[in-house]
Amino acid sequence: MPTKKRTSRTSSTSEKKGRALPPVVVSMGCPSGVGPELIAAHLAAHPESPLWIVGDRPALVAGARARKLDPGLIEALADEPTPGLSCLLQEGAPLSASDRKPGRPSALGGQRQLLYIERGYELAKESGLSLSTLPVSKEAIAHSGLRRAQSFRGHTEWLEQLDGAPYSVMCFAAERLITSLVTTHIPLGRVPKVLSPELVRRATTEVAKLAMALRGRAPKVAVCSLNPHAGEGELLGREEALAIAPGIALAKKELGRKATVLGPIGAETAIRKGAAGTYDAVVAMYHDQATIPMKLLDFGGSVNVTQGLSIVRTSVDHGTAYDIAGRGLAQLRGLEAAVQLARKLCDARVSS
Repeated sequence: MPTKKRTSRTSSTSEKKGRALPPVVVSMGCPSGVGPELIAAHLAAHPESPLWIVGDRPALVAGARARKLDPGLIEALADEPTPGLSCLLQEGAPLSASDRKPGRPSALGGQRQLLYIERGYELAKESGLSLSTLPVSKEAIAHSGLRRAQSFRGHTEWLEQLDGAPYSVMCFAAERLITSLVTTHIPLGRVPKVLSPELVRRATTEVAKLAMALRGRAPKVAVCSLNPHAGEGELLGREEALAIAPGIALAKKELGRKATVLGPIGAETAIRKGAAGTYDAVVAMYHDQATIPMKLLDFGGSVNVTQGLSIVRTSVDHGTAYDIAGRGLAQLRGLEAAVQLARKLCDARVSS
């Protein structure tokens, strides 16, 4: 997605100072999705931005051809990490054309998607770099035949396990809105049962930290209700009283003067005012309560950020896009934003 650079949020300190950019580790995602062509496009558009890619060379060559780029761009990549240069770590034997057919994920392709995530995490951890991930198919991974993959439900949860983190929080960052999710990839019917003060506290404190890093000030954070109109004094549900308000109290105690936390507020009001700038960040109770407004406001430009890990991890806000995979149509803007924000957050950690 060749577009105008979003310097106010995503340009890293390194870019601003004009010094050499540190590499960002990038996991390729599904070899049958748009990940390979987006990586090829990023390498061509940003030669000054080194990527340490974990993926499959033939899939990336095919991605370059889909974008009408010189395959030599991929073929010339070094096969081991080199400071200041892009490289490609081939994970497993090169995939056959049938195992990386655009739009048609295979069982082997599903296994490789998981390996790319795991090796990408290891490389970022070992090198002290950030990790940006491209889209995977949860279904393809879970049904790939790998026994350990059967429980895969998403990057956020898997990276939390790999990292041994006490918890992780899914967040999204865009120019107009920063959000976090109290619950992630669970059925909507389970959300009221899963909500707890502790989960609300985590999502609130972590999005406050993210907003501080991005906005450069003590943020104002709005916490959404689960029920319409914040429950209308428990007429429409008790989750606000039993889980959300106690969680807000815990977050306020932990954050002190570092942030102002308000809520529970009806979601429609919290999100509308957040997008208007009244709040710096908004805490959502479930997946679509956050992702629908984020994608309406800035689809392709918002960045998924996993808070709570020992590494910085960002991702594009879109999926595998099987319907357009291999056609050279995928927009580059999302990967550009994810890579730039990964560097900015990594710089912030080093500086703090």
